[in-house]
Amino acid sequence: MAAGTASPPPDAEPPECPVCLSPFDAASAAPRVLPCGHSLCGPCIASLPPASASASASAASLRCPLCSQCVPFSRALGPSSLPKNLALISLLPSPPNPSRSRTAAAAPPPPHVPLHADHSRLLSRFRHAVLPESASPLHSPAPAAGLAIGSFASDLGAPWFCPRGHPVSLLPIETPAAAAKQESPLYYRPSHAARVAAAIDALSAAARDEVIDLVAVSSRLARRVCRVYGFWMGPEAAPLWLLSERHSRGVSCLLEERSRREETVALIRNVGMEVCEAFMGLHGEGLVLGCIGLGCFCLDRFGHCLLDLNQVLALCHGVRVGVCSSKSKAFMAPEVAEVVHDKLQIKDHDFSGLLGPSSDAWLLGCLLVALVTGDEQLAAGWSTEGSYDDWKNEVLTKVDASLVGTHMEPWSATIVSCLNYDPEGRPEIADVWKCINGSLMNSDIEALIPNVDLAARKSFMCLLLGELSSMCSNLGAVESDDTMHLSQDLDDKHSTPDDASSGGIINNEEVGAAGMDGPKCGLYNSSTLLAHRDCITGLAIGGGFLFSSSYDKTINVWSLQDFSHKQSLKGHEHKITAIVVVDNDNQSLCISGDSGSGIFVWCVDPSLSNEPLNKWYESNDWIYRGVHCLAVSGTGYLYTGSRDKSIKAWSLEDYSLRCTMTGHKSTVSCLAVACGILYSGSWDGSIRSWWLTDHSPLSVLEDGTPGSITPVLSISTELDFVVASYENGCLKIWKDDVLVKSEKLQNGAIYAAKLNDKWLYAGGWDKVVNIQELLEDDSEVEIRDVATFTCDSIITSILYWDGRLIVGLSNREIKK
Repeated sequence: MAAGTASPPPDAEPPECPVCLSPFDAASAAPRVLPCGHSLCGPCIASLPPASASASASAASLRCPLCSQCVPFSRALGPSSLPKNLALISLLPSPPNPSRSRTAAAAPPPPHVPLHADHSRLLSRFRHAVLPESASPLHSPAPAAGLAIGSFASDLGAPWFCPRGHPVSLLPIETPAAAAKQESPLYYRPSHAARVAAAIDALSAAARDEVIDLVAVSSRLARRVCRVYGFWMGPEAAPLWLLSERHSRGVSCLLEERSRREETVALIRNVGMEVCEAFMGLHGEGLVLGCIGLGCFCLDRFGHCLLDLNQVLALCHGVRVGVCSSKSKAFMAPEVAEVVHDKLQIKDHDFSGLLGPSSDAWLLGCLLVALVTGDEQLAAGWSTEGSYDDWKNEVLTKVDASLVGTHMEPWSATIVSCLNYDPEGRPEIADVWKCINGSLMNSDIEALIPNVDLAARKSFMCLLLGELSSMCSNLGAVESDDTMHLSQDLDDKHSTPDDASSGGIINNEEVGAAGMDGPKCGLYNSSTLLAHRDCITGLAIGGGFLFSSSYDKTINVWSLQDFSHKQSLKGHEHKITAIVVVDNDNQSLCISGDSGSGIFVWCVDPSLSNEPLNKWYESNDWIYRGVHCLAVSGTGYLYTGSRDKSIKAWSLEDYSLRCTMTGHKSTVSCLAVACGILYSGSWDGSIRSWWLTDHSPLSVLEDGTPGSITPVLSISTELDFVVASYENGCLKIWKDDVLVKSEKLQNGAIYAAKLNDKWLYAGGWDKVVNIQELLEDDSEVEIRDVATFTCDSIITSILYWDGRLIVGLSNREIKK
């Protein structure tokens, strides 16, 4: 047996968790590595208290019990988002298996990998709607039809705050067949978060919006609507489950528990008011149901009536596929039934303005008929094929008989008016609420009516006709013809651009990014621009062109339409070290600096003249000559950072030297301008900030940790953040002049770092581009790995433009 696959000695004790002292295993108690480097079992990590008492910190961090270091941890994703300690797993004894006793020890499971950038954005958006894997709510096989029933296997913190054993219902959501059938690659094992993100990504955009709305609406209407927690997926493949709060006692039990007439009427009155409040709350959120059944309402332990949205979605799906009808006691207004029967109208979404709160008023009337008369079949018994007048007279007769001699006699006319065939003739649900409440209260009740302004709302989203109801599955019903499928956007994202034959573009290829998982297979299109003869030193965009500078003393100009090579600007006598483009009102200027202290200004226009508009040289000692970096500001100044440790401000009007800023102790290596402030980085390890108005010093950004002084190589700014990369491979982030994050990102120098919105791109000596997401809450700032791209050479510059990442390399190539 090879040494690399040898099993541990038979008498060796298995490694154990240092917190609970229980042996690790490869399943439920797998060793997970915290960012500080210590390994704990998954259950211990999930039970660790937050590093801070604030609610926001509890969802983003914890304190390691071994080193007391505060480390980032997403409780929404759970311990499964942390990598496994494969070294410890390899020391675990193999489980007894006689059939494989003579075979080699099984290889450890492939590790988790970072998320696809699109999936990372989805998880950021759905961070409150993706339950951790540890929730494990599905304890038994799902039934052949309808909802699955379960309970949480562990305590859930923010934002759910649900104890262990909390009952839930699980609604299966069908993802498109192409995504569901695709097998996972063999070279990695997707984490729970990756699998959920891939399933969510397979849903249509409208379905994702509906889920976000349902989670938010159910949270705001928690007293009248069962809470919709979000998505969860089992350890195996599909389906994707939508979890909702569950109460076992349904409103239909009131029809079976009729004892004394007065008590029954009083109970129905309370339920009727709460049903009205649930409808009004949903309408205030711009949501109408379109279809409902008596089983969609349940009673909590205090006897309050709640609307179960999971039950509503399951019923709506049954109506959409034709397995639910009046015989199955589903209530549906006539105008809604007409739209549902017109499949073409649904596919075209041609029902805007046709449905609104008046459609739900019909549902309320049917519900009240079922509660008052105890005849649920009567409430759902009318169809477009029968006689509407005969059915309405029968309803009126039975409702009158049930309410005669009680305080509820005024209900009769109101209930029947809700069943008016003309939607405009139905009463407002608020008026029904007044009728129900006023039947036992003669005092002024106007102040008790929920404040819902529906007049200003012109359109409503109908849950029955939405895309989410078409994607639900009853685990046994025949799939409908109008089931929504995956949009064509996925194909558009990965379509290979036409090969350009013009000079400069030498190939188009698909490159795999480490961490790209899910149905998109992790492939991105990449093209190589080649026209330089030496290392790329800078990239800039302006005037409809891409400019690239190089040690070959030239500037190449590329079209942004097809990235064809347009021109080479020549004139520098020394290596070009920096380039910047400034867009003025009437013209764009490309400005370049070289190692001989030369500064050239080129006019950007369709003619692209080979002659510079202006050029000059800095006056300094030959020992310290050389422009290392450039920056421009909206105040009309060009700033140059030089080897003479100074920063010079030049007027863009007459190109005269207006100011020299000193303070750095070594070469000024990078400059950045943002929010009226100039930031300068130096080989002395410090970052200084200067006011653009009078060029006076503002502050010094330094890391006081011993041994942390190392040259600053690049600076990028966005809003209140300043990101700097260093020669030792570190990345440091400041917010409001306070160091909030320092991380060793690569082993070698990071020559380029670019912060765009919340996405951070960095690359350098390691020939790897790290893509990370900047996460911020009230207490701390974290960065999460999203993906990595491996290049063929050292990365010298990075530029982000219009959804494209453009990278300059030391081997004279430009990757985009």
